[in-house]
Amino acid sequence: MSRLAFQYGTVHTEKSKHAFSIKRKFLKHHLSVILMAPIMTHQEDISKYDYLISKDENIYLTLKKQFLNTRLLIIDDAHLLSEVQVDELLQVAISLHISVLCLGLRTDFRTSGFSGARRLLELSQVLIESPSYCECGQKALFSVRKEKGKITFCGEKILKGDSICYEALCPACYYRKLIHYKRLKQSGRL
Repeated sequence: MSRLAFQYGTVHTEKSKHAFSIKRKFLKHHLSVILMAPIMTHQEDISKYDYLISKDENIYLTLKKQFLNTRLLIIDDAHLLSEVQVDELLQVAISLHISVLCLGLRTDFRTSGFSGARRLLELSQVLIESPSYCECGQKALFSVRKEKGKITFCGEKILKGDSICYEALCPACYYRKLIHYKRLKQSGRL
């Protein structure tokens, strides 16, 4: 039976590396697999993926028209999909009998959910947590953004660039750094 699965975690759980590894294993056994990702964050990675999903694309129709013989569909950065696209993925699993594995983040750097991740948590028949660990050794649940080496809790929900990086933190470290950030901001030292 084909299912919709969501493997989620924080940054640095090597979700993309895992997606590529699964694809290689399927191909080794001569099983058809398609690896997709949202175009909004993977425009420069076009050669790494079989297909890049546009913002308003109907994933169900794309698979029905172009990839009907696929056994497994892997979606990297699935948290960036729309709720409608996640609904289409469930339809892919049920109607087209294609297993779907989505990999992505549960929340952004401000601990707010992504609409795609929220819908995947609601609809997925299989949920898999990819653990990561904080600098203190505790299990990380959140991601924090660093711009030019400094932690920030402000800005766009999705931001990429050479001076941008993310760090996985446990709840205690996350909130300790958030309180410190707010104090610096209130004092005008930020």
